[in-house]
Amino acid sequence: MDPDNELEYEFPGVVRYYKSGDIERYDGTVTAPATIDPTTGVTSKDLVIDKSTGLSVRLYLPDGIYSDNKLPILFFIHGGAFMIHTAASPVYHNLINCLVSNAKAVGVSVTYRLAPEHPVPVAYADTWDALKWVVSSCKGGGDPWLSKYGDPDNIIMAGDSAGANIAHNIAVKFDRDVPEDFPKIKGLLLMNPYFWGKEPIECETLEPDFRTWLDNTWHFICARKFGLDHPFLNPMAAAEKEWMMPRCDRVMVTVAENDMFRERGRKYVEVLQSNGWKGAVEMYETYGERHVYFLAKPKCEKAIREIEAMATFIKRKW
Repeated sequence: MDPDNELEYEFPGVVRYYKSGDIERYDGTVTAPATIDPTTGVTSKDLVIDKSTGLSVRLYLPDGIYSDNKLPILFFIHGGAFMIHTAASPVYHNLINCLVSNAKAVGVSVTYRLAPEHPVPVAYADTWDALKWVVSSCKGGGDPWLSKYGDPDNIIMAGDSAGANIAHNIAVKFDRDVPEDFPKIKGLLLMNPYFWGKEPIECETLEPDFRTWLDNTWHFICARKFGLDHPFLNPMAAAEKEWMMPRCDRVMVTVAENDMFRERGRKYVEVLQSNGWKGAVEMYETYGERHVYFLAKPKCEKAIREIEAMATFIKRKW
């Protein structure tokens, strides 16, 4: 066999990566145009933030804004195992339309560079740059939607799966290396977050082959730079006094009963509650469903209820 045609990594039905460096993506490549959504009336547009890296965002503005009152900002980071999707992916475009409409928020959905071409932590760096651009725009340095309607003191950072992982890792930056005058995140919404670790917990021990594949997936997307218990992947692995807390006022974590990552999401909530964190934390659990089911089945009753709960979290005043 030609070594250039040998597989180095495969996510069945999603990604194939060959030793030659060639990559084939079978999912997350379809895009939806930015437009006026006929169902919600939400208007969207695309902007490139950094031409040198391709960093871009899709902005959303809800229907029915009749005053200059500032709105909360939904800063959203898409999932896809760090390897697929963009802000223009139809499943995410539809989700943000619903959330922005229900929450009456300005939406910012980030397109970051993907692994393996750009391994972790590139996604974190791109997202942080996008967040800084949002804050600057709210102060008049960028997009007029944000400068007119966006409230930089009411940013809800959200993401699903790998996007939730990114959201957490951006939120904990505020405890380390963010200027004091930079507005902190108001809320953190982690949808079926992608956390993992070297030692299995609870149900993770029931599927050892799948666990091995997940271990290898992390090594692949970070180019083997970070171990399974690195805080990027396993924020709960650190000693209690060293655990880095998200600097925000409130956190909502959603989990699904048939999701392999659910115990990590539950543990995240437990640690926040028991580790001296001063904010409000809540968990929303959906029974009988799999990982990020609300993307594939957005019109099912469970997804409608969960999206409504997330929108309530975004618009809630504290």
